[in-house]
Amino acid sequence: MSLHHSLTTFLLTFAFAIFAIVVKAPGQDRVRTHSGTVVGEVVETSPNEVLVSKGSTGTEKVPVNEIRSITFKGEPNELTQARVNAKNGGFRNALDRLEDIDISKLDRNLIREEVEFYRAYCAAQLALMGTGKIKDAGPKMLQFRNAHPNSYHYYQARETLGDLFVAATRLANAEKEYAALEKAPWPGYQTRAKLLLGRALQDQGKHSEAIQKFDAVLATAGSGKDGKSDRLAATLGKAISASKTGQIDEGVTMIQNVIRDADPEDSELHAIAYNALGQCYEQAGKPKEALLAFLHVDVLYSSIPAAHVEALERLTALWTSFGQNGRAREARELLRDQYGRE
Repeated sequence: MSLHHSLTTFLLTFAFAIFAIVVKAPGQDRVRTHSGTVVGEVVETSPNEVLVSKGSTGTEKVPVNEIRSITFKGEPNELTQARVNAKNGGFRNALDRLEDIDISKLDRNLIREEVEFYRAYCAAQLALMGTGKIKDAGPKMLQFRNAHPNSYHYYQARETLGDLFVAATRLANAEKEYAALEKAPWPGYQTRAKLLLGRALQDQGKHSEAIQKFDAVLATAGSGKDGKSDRLAATLGKAISASKTGQIDEGVTMIQNVIRDADPEDSELHAIAYNALGQCYEQAGKPKEALLAFLHVDVLYSSIPAAHVEALERLTALWTSFGQNGRAREARELLRDQYGRE
């Protein structure tokens, strides 16, 4: 066989191989994990894992806590784009894209389920940010949770529903949703559930029970960056409950330590901490110090909607008490215009 013939045969074989890969890839599901991508067909989902058929090589079980996203064979482009929008916080754009999808024309249950989840999830996030209505978003997420108990979004749906119940001050209901999250088989999920349960108990004035949850986090939080963040969040929660039961000075000291030790990039933790500090100073009869604490959130952490709303509400009252009616009006207008609060 000549060198030319051998080279031609090799190139043709290589070209056909590449063509096969190109043709085959769009016909598969892609499960993106924190360590790579699993390609095949998603044949079964549950709250804890996704089963992927890989053809002649068998199947692979992918734990849900390792999944970043799943792109399904044959899904509409609008869903693909909406998923990216939602991940980046563009919930309005995502919802607009999802509304263009006619679910009745989708021939795969998993894709219909995916559209339903992201519609409910994006509506919930908009409501929690103050640009949608809790009373509209809540039933959508509740319907998804009840209709799809085997969804790989199950725990995310329960947590989101808990957040909506908190926003609606239906705290006992929120507690039930977070308790379901605590039953997940992964320590990270269990820790987050304890934090959320602690905050829900706190909002109900059940500070002794809340402190027990925060102490459980402090006792079990892992090492590394996530573990440190969990411990600081639990310390902050414990400080808030301590201050509410009269231990104001201890609460202030604990909160100041959290602010000192927290990662500067952890905006949510800083925002919650400064709001908590402001509440402590109000309890201690120090309105100027309280004002400065809430201003930190307004100026530096307005990207955290729930914390920003709380800070603006307190600033409205404090500015009024100082006779700064113009500043109080500005805070009220921001609450109304940006968050739909009257």
